[in-house]
Amino acid sequence: MSYKNIFIFTNGYTGCKVLQKLKQLRQTPFIATSEQTNLRKKSSGDILSFSNDFQIYEINGECYSKAKDILPNADLIICIDWKKDYFENDKASCPVYYMQPSLLPKYRGYGAVSEQFIRGVVYSGVTIYEYNGVIDGGDIIYQQEIKVENYFKVSDLMDRQAELTAEFIASLYKGEKYSRKKQQEEYAFYLPKIRKNSKKIDFNADALSVYNFIRAYTFPFSGAVFYFKGEEYKIMDASIESWSGIEGRPGEIVTINDYGIVAACGEGSILIKEVEYNGQIVKSLMMNIYEGEILI
Repeated sequence: MSYKNIFIFTNGYTGCKVLQKLKQLRQTPFIATSEQTNLRKKSSGDILSFSNDFQIYEINGECYSKAKDILPNADLIICIDWKKDYFENDKASCPVYYMQPSLLPKYRGYGAVSEQFIRGVVYSGVTIYEYNGVIDGGDIIYQQEIKVENYFKVSDLMDRQAELTAEFIASLYKGEKYSRKKQQEEYAFYLPKIRKNSKKIDFNADALSVYNFIRAYTFPFSGAVFYFKGEEYKIMDASIESWSGIEGRPGEIVTINDYGIVAACGEGSILIKEVEYNGQIVKSLMMNIYEGEILI
């Protein structure tokens, strides 16, 4: 069947990227986003900036029962970067799909994008599934694989996931049909909630592991953390300087070159190019740091 009244429930960076693509495709579903009092204010994306292009409703982002009365009827609801148990206590009158930024049944839960970078996943993807009361456990409606290139940052993967999601939504308007399939529960696992301290870099790991950890928290996330002289810094851009070899103590600055500062890892080293300090993103060369000093 083709859908005429599709409702997108979304927030943040991925939601904005989906709307950008839908605008290009000349598709205008209804949009719901969290009320500004509930929405964590981020520089990563403001759904309300698309108010001239889409009909947008600001709703309670905690539970559907507090929002449904102000929304028009829909044939289908699609949730993107949205609270996963939103419909737990009050079911919608139409089917509800969720987008998960992974190849389900693997990487269920929140934080899937970062976790895949940390684990060095080469093939990620996007999955659209029908909500059935089990978080990320419903029948798969659409799934597409994405290769995670070595140069990818978080935003590169999220941009591609958003693009594919928008194309899927556009195809529904055209009447394209998808055959659903059950998830293979034997391959499923859920992710623990990411906490602030879990973003701390461990320079004792090898260079590839440190690099993957750093890029797991690049924009639109807040950045992987290290400390220097008691001050907190977040790495916003880095690359592998050397893959192997013992160059110094883990975290030791072994070289400063035209591109940034080079820190030793348990094996190999990384080049730190940009950091955030006190809310400002600066070149690492702007840090008052010298060879032999230690990042922790």
